[in-house]
Amino acid sequence: MRLATVGIESPLGLTPRVVAEVADSQSDAPRLVDVTAAGELWWASQGSGDPVRWAAATFPPDLTALLRGGRRALEMAAEAIELAGSQPANAEAPSGSRLRYRPDEVERLPLLRPPLLRDFYAFEEHVAAGARRRGEPIPEPWYRRPVYYKGNPATLLAPGAEVPWPAYTDALDYELEVACVLLSGGRDLSVAAAQEAIAGYAVFCDFSARDIQADEMRVRLGPAKSKDFASGLGPWLVTADELGDPAQLEVSAYLNGERVAQARLSEARWSFAEMVSYASGAEPLEAGEVLASGTVGGGSGQERGRLLEPGDRIECELEGAGRLVHVIGPRHGGGGHLVPRPPQG
Repeated sequence: MRLATVGIESPLGLTPRVVAEVADSQSDAPRLVDVTAAGELWWASQGSGDPVRWAAATFPPDLTALLRGGRRALEMAAEAIELAGSQPANAEAPSGSRLRYRPDEVERLPLLRPPLLRDFYAFEEHVAAGARRRGEPIPEPWYRRPVYYKGNPATLLAPGAEVPWPAYTDALDYELEVACVLLSGGRDLSVAAAQEAIAGYAVFCDFSARDIQADEMRVRLGPAKSKDFASGLGPWLVTADELGDPAQLEVSAYLNGERVAQARLSEARWSFAEMVSYASGAEPLEAGEVLASGTVGGGSGQERGRLLEPGDRIECELEGAGRLVHVIGPRHGGGGHLVPRPPQG
């Protein structure tokens, strides 16, 4: 399945819904099936006397909540989506809700609101490039453990959204990555159990304020403000059963239409299952958490010698999972910031 979160117009304004992309037999363009409405149809087919209530409970219009239902929830959703896709074009759910939408009838919202966002550092070429800039070797512990930082899940952008330029930076950059999203939680997971805990994968773009990042890392704490203002995730959560082994797939980045990065996920030192297993050590993971791979080799503007400018269009693509598009907003747009103090004399 290819899942996303969209907003549809309702008497209460823009209402979030989880949708799945399906082929349309009457058109070359795909359609979007409303998962909650499809769930009503599915419960009716099971002979439920109250399909609307049961669908609200088991097919919620919130992707993180849907994932908390575990493997069976995704299996039921797949069955419901297939059932809805087989209905006539004008068919409705038992509540009278629409089953299908054209992509131009909805507004893209952030893919999900995860309980936690972790970003790893899994590609040696990218790590080596940073070490060369600092005139240092790759730290030996990098080879022993999949280190990561914790980001801000509240600043995940909707696919296609403008990237806000923080008032405190003059050096904005993109970083081409891939993320997995968890279907289930757990603590002290084996690598095999961690693999089973993955719901699917999505393109991830880590936006970075490089000047602030340099300051934070010199203090040996961070990154924080250099990362927490915005990240891109999407455009789809492609379930693991559909995408297959992501290590076999290619990722690319395009800046203003020109390809500026290309890599294969097999170049990562750590698999997603290994990273999930490591993260679960002595702490519980939750359904809906996002764990990103870290930047692929050559996957940032800093490595290419060209940072972002206002109006730039950055596109990050994972084979089989779509292309995530963002446009960079005006320089120093919005918000106050703390004026740095001079060093003490």
